[in-house]
Amino acid sequence: MTDSMCNSWVIARGEYDWTVDLVHFRLGRNYPGHFDSKITPQNTADFEDKFRGAIDQSGSYEVAGEVCFWKNYGIPQSRDRLTERLLRHLQVSDNWYKFVDATRELSGAPSWSKFKTLQKACNQTSGFATPLTFLAFYSPAEYPMVDKHIAFWWTENKGKYGYGNLEVFSQRDDGWIQPAQKSWKAYICWARFCREYTRLMMKNCSVNWRARDIEMAVWEAQKRGLSLNVLL
Repeated sequence: MTDSMCNSWVIARGEYDWTVDLVHFRLGRNYPGHFDSKITPQNTADFEDKFRGAIDQSGSYEVAGEVCFWKNYGIPQSRDRLTERLLRHLQVSDNWYKFVDATRELSGAPSWSKFKTLQKACNQTSGFATPLTFLAFYSPAEYPMVDKHIAFWWTENKGKYGYGNLEVFSQRDDGWIQPAQKSWKAYICWARFCREYTRLMMKNCSVNWRARDIEMAVWEAQKRGLSLNVLL
């Protein structure tokens, strides 16, 4: 495999630039030790580790609020409201433990019913991308995130990579992904693609990526109009 074939992916991944200053959460001062740092491309993996540690050790629920704010940072009109609602829900110990269990269960054996359980556990029964962000943060080697940019890319490009007969996300006209079983099936296909391309990146390019790294490259490629080469 030539360097140029690999470079399209490496360059797109290198363009990943999602930076979030958690101090912008309007109620951050109510949660000492949290909402006090800036998440950059360089420390995103550490942020994922922090969330995973909270889940595996039944730690502080506030980190889930940080992840929610980070995920929805680009939606100023709703990021505070969504984060506040999640934090109020998870501050109840029983709700936090249900969220922990639901995240672990979905990671271990993904299914539509277990996804619905996670939706309920994070008080987002109409949500799709944010609940799946928790899954991706818990197991970034196996599960990617998803949003409207990813969904558009998947619909437009999956055939190029040999996934043409697989499901697409159910989207509104504005791109918002609807939390339907059709979208869940598409997500499972998208995650499978990301895992396959982590294998191909290692095989052809000697690059040790995770599903989330493939997702980041695709996200930037879709936003910037970059072409990503097919790997064999």
